[in-house]
Amino acid sequence: MRMFMLVLRRSALLLFTLCVLPTLSVNAESPSPNPFAGDAKASAEGKKMFEGVCAGYCHVTENSTRPGQCPSLFDCEWKNGAKDADVFRIMSDGVPKTQMIGFKGRLPDEMLWKIVTYLRSASKCPPDGKPAAAAH
Repeated sequence: MRMFMLVLRRSALLLFTLCVLPTLSVNAESPSPNPFAGDAKASAEGKKMFEGVCAGYCHVTENSTRPGQCPSLFDCEWKNGAKDADVFRIMSDGVPKTQMIGFKGRLPDEMLWKIVTYLRSASKCPPDGKPAAAAH
């Protein structure tokens, strides 16, 4: 009976190692897509939240002419990733050694995704995240 239990435990451990662990690492590297992408109502709500939380302290608004103390989020120069999932991660976790604090646990994920939706809709950058070619 002991031998059976030992084989059963080892088999379960092997099964877990081969089947479950690879799935966990893939999910960790592949964040979920923006649940509000393309949603005009969510974008409008995100704009209000951005203006109250983000532009109220650090970033400039979409059409602002004043210099911000932090980077513009409406151009194509994204230092820490330009995809929706990257922006969400930055807002959640912050950026070490900068003024960008993480909002995970301070603001609901839904609110952060709506801000991402607004930033994407107001961006002067094409959807692929690459600057448009200069006109000659």
